Amino acid sequence: MTTKKRIAIIGAGVAGMAFAILAARQGHFVHVFERRPQVGSELGAGVTLWPNASFVLKQMGLLDDIVKVSGKPKSMVRFDQYSSEQPNEPFREKSRLVIHEINRQAQYETYSILRRDLMEILFDALQKTQARIHFSHPIQAEELAQLKAEYDLVIGADGRMHSAARQNITAALSTELSVDNEAIYQGFINVIGITQSPLTLIDKGVIQDYWGDGERFGIVPINDKTCYWAAGWTSSLKRKSDQPFTQEDLIQRFQHWPKPVTDVLQHAQGASINTIYVHDVNPITSWHNDNVLLIGDAAHAALPTSGQGACQALEDAWTLAQLLLKHDAIDVVLQLFLAKRIDKTTAIQRTGRHIAQTIFHTKPSERAVDGSISQTPSHTIANFWMSGLTSS
Repeated sequence: MTTKKRIAIIGAGVAGMAFAILAARQGHFVHVFERRPQVGSELGAGVTLWPNASFVLKQMGLLDDIVKVSGKPKSMVRFDQYSSEQPNEPFREKSRLVIHEINRQAQYETYSILRRDLMEILFDALQKTQARIHFSHPIQAEELAQLKAEYDLVIGADGRMHSAARQNITAALSTELSVDNEAIYQGFINVIGITQSPLTLIDKGVIQDYWGDGERFGIVPINDKTCYWAAGWTSSLKRKSDQPFTQEDLIQRFQHWPKPVTDVLQHAQGASINTIYVHDVNPITSWHNDNVLLIGDAAHAALPTSGQGACQALEDAWTLAQLLLKHDAIDVVLQLFLAKRIDKTTAIQRTGRHIAQTIFHTKPSERAVDGSISQTPSHTIANFWMSGLTSS
């Protein structure tokens, strides 16, 4: 039996809340510090929970709640624009990923869920523990130094863009080598949103992924009347302008795209639409310094094209909690956590960049069919996604 620790968690996103739940259930004294006034869902419209995420949620006892509000996609189809010179040319199916076969190999299902529903389930579970959450409480460098002194373990789950914890780690690393702490803009914009309509707009069993010339539109169904989506295109701009992109802007930009795209945009919930100038971070060689540890996007933010952001956040939480059960010394826990997680997350970061390069910076006529994961054998995908996961 390991001793109970005082644990501070910076950030109440997927990684921070999932670990807070697991650590508090183990009897540790957990405090979560969140800069927003409430648990936020504005960072994304929806999440695909692949089998590795379902594994973690099952171990946490939350999968039944997830299933109630989720969809179960059976396949993901990629359509490429037939001719980039003629925008009215049709899109043709390029490849198909058979999701139910991956599920069978992994022995866990894949679910699609609105981010707000996932965050609500995690928050409800957190409230049933003894953990305390402090809203409207940003942590900067000065406060981080105080947390390091007051707590046995400080978890930096404070995201990819302005992580005080990541800055602390990279500052320590930079005494020996050049380390870049800055999030890196990858040359494209995502405008995300949710569509809910009384009409049947989409096939609830198929994730539809349309690739144009420097443009993309992905549709992920929850059911036949609800989906979340992401519209993307290349842009040299690196930050939001004063005027964000609107539903009308998107309808105009994608007016000649296939009917599922135009239907989804026509019925979109205007308040759900959010513009994101997409960044990731370069892999770094260590995620810990003294008693501070990075998890989730603060440690290994991947592009949304990886499809694994929330899944890897959940894996981080589960792996770290399991190590705390087995090892009392914090330095041992931090070293083992890095050893168990860094190779997998680095590979996912690189995959996200490769797919983004293929979508946004490669002409349609020059794209290989394997520009996405669709042509990878299902057992290879399942084995990789499930690697490193063991039940308690």
